[in-house]
Amino acid sequence: MTAFSIPPITDHEIAWASELMGLGANGFAIIDGDDSRLRAMRNLESCDFEACPGSGKTTLLVAKLAILASRWPYRQRGICVLSHTNAARDEIDERLSATGPSSSLVRYPHFIGTIHGFVNEYLALPWLRSKGNRIQLIDTSAALKRRYQKLGRNWQIAMESRGLSMHALQYDQPDYSGANKGALSRDTDFCRAMEAAARAGSEEGYFCYDEMFVWANELLDRQPEIAADLRMRFPMVFIDEAQDNSEIQSAILHRVFRQGGEPFSIRQRFGDSNQAIYTHAGADGAQTDCFPSREPQNLPRSYRFSQEIADIVKGLGVVPQALSGAGPTRMRVRRDPLPPVLFLFDDSSVLNVLPRYGEHLVAAFNVEELAAGTFTAIAGVHETNEGNTTPVPRAMAHYAPHYKPVTVRKDGVPNTFEQYLAKAIRELNEHGNAQILVNALASALTRLGELAGAAQATTQARKSSHRKLLEALDESAGAEAYRDLLDRTLVARGRFSDEEWGQALPLVIEIVCQLTGTKLLNADSTEFLARLDTPLSDDKSKGQTSPLLDNFYSHPPHDPRVHIRLGSIHSVKGETHTATLVLDSFFHKHHLSELKAWILGERFGGMKKKLRGKPELEGARLLGRLKLHYVAMTRASHQLCLAMRRDAFIDGELERLEAQGWLTVDCRDADTSQC
Repeated sequence: MTAFSIPPITDHEIAWASELMGLGANGFAIIDGDDSRLRAMRNLESCDFEACPGSGKTTLLVAKLAILASRWPYRQRGICVLSHTNAARDEIDERLSATGPSSSLVRYPHFIGTIHGFVNEYLALPWLRSKGNRIQLIDTSAALKRRYQKLGRNWQIAMESRGLSMHALQYDQPDYSGANKGALSRDTDFCRAMEAAARAGSEEGYFCYDEMFVWANELLDRQPEIAADLRMRFPMVFIDEAQDNSEIQSAILHRVFRQGGEPFSIRQRFGDSNQAIYTHAGADGAQTDCFPSREPQNLPRSYRFSQEIADIVKGLGVVPQALSGAGPTRMRVRRDPLPPVLFLFDDSSVLNVLPRYGEHLVAAFNVEELAAGTFTAIAGVHETNEGNTTPVPRAMAHYAPHYKPVTVRKDGVPNTFEQYLAKAIRELNEHGNAQILVNALASALTRLGELAGAAQATTQARKSSHRKLLEALDESAGAEAYRDLLDRTLVARGRFSDEEWGQALPLVIEIVCQLTGTKLLNADSTEFLARLDTPLSDDKSKGQTSPLLDNFYSHPPHDPRVHIRLGSIHSVKGETHTATLVLDSFFHKHHLSELKAWILGERFGGMKKKLRGKPELEGARLLGRLKLHYVAMTRASHQLCLAMRRDAFIDGELERLEAQGWLTVDCRDADTSQC
């Protein structure tokens, strides 16, 4: 195969791509001496890009891909575009599909997908099949549950007595050993029993997500030439949100594309090391091939927010970076930015925070702006164990007692059929696109079929869940039932009353039986269909939405003028909001109270105050707080709001904030009757 070469990107092509992105011909031009976006567009060498919040890195990436696609000369070699999450993958895929020439990138020989999807398709699954392994389902929860059931009751009791969760049944070695077993020696009957359960479950075809990396690495150990083949197949690799790559992800991508002898793939990574937050406790970032691995190219200009917000938030950046506010963005709301607001409360007035925030938004934005804008309230801790009620506020439930965490998880796999629809309803309310609900229904049915025994579609198909399900049903009776169920779901907007669910359930079962070839549902699939104690229905005649499902606070409650979406900080990563309220929450200590010195402008970055010798980094917990709330406080385009306890401040501190431009709202004198 001929050596890979690609000509430089021209100014004419950059202007064309800028027009294609809706930025006009000068969208990537030099502004006030800042040529960072123009240099990033021209760069076709391996490079890491540190992109500040709102810098338009996804737009830039899609524009560059559009140029490459318009003149890609190879029929059997492609561009590989990897993202950390399904949400990021879907955004890139959707934007490419809408830009004409670049839509070719969603087809062979190119690949657009998550890192897990890439590892599955090109490494783990081919290797497992070559060894004669079945591939039934890749799902951590289902696989661990199946393994746990294979253990004798004595070993289940032993796990409980040692405080071992079902995650102890995972493995990180191809002999089914390792991973989450604490100090337990492998040379014990107990450990051997757990490994035997993991082996048996895997041989039946049930795997955890991260175990795919075990088999991918075994393939590369046995056949190292596979890496060279993949470099030949994908001479250019783009990685989005690279700061979120875990060690297991970073290590295997480095092994495939950059380790060993040349030729290496040209690799460009986009991310922001100050936004490196992870989706579950204990997750660690990359140690192998860290981002950025060498001197990065900075994209310091934010088109999301103004310099006023930039000045407030840049001090929270663990890694000091220039942050230039060139906003606010005018995509949704065309108006000047508003000053930041601090909402103050105590134990007895925490429920007043959202009503006062709603009152403030109604007063600050006009009717058209309230309708067009996106308004949110987010917390670092959005779910907590039952019984954990102190200190106040601990989590989102202290502000909104009916808040349900499961519906906001972007990349977590829902546990029930109902949760699939609940997540879709949430997105449908904001975006108004019924296709969200269509694909959610198809995904729920596909998942139900897998739990009931249908083989999982494990290849990286470039089709929607709806299209894949129609093809799987293939004009059978199940296809007719699916169309009927789809009509009912759209009419109900995903919220089935008990009567409507009673009519829909036989259709669901008929579809699943068609997928599996069986007549009866097993225990796992029956559990998946279980309904919540609180029905999905609401009073549609009054136009009210269910706070249980939608996690919106509407104000005023009985005649809403603004709808405020509630969620975790993790759930809104990458988003832009017209106004964002960051709510204090508790993990060992209250987050925002611990960051008060940064909010006041007394502290900057992640270095401790220098007392003697060299300054040191803050502890891991404090660094985590900084990164988490840097993400939270850089979502807002027009107004940033915080909610903190009044007793977090001592004499003179609130006056200092007001002198810096903050408005303060005391929630302790609010009327709680509307809560």
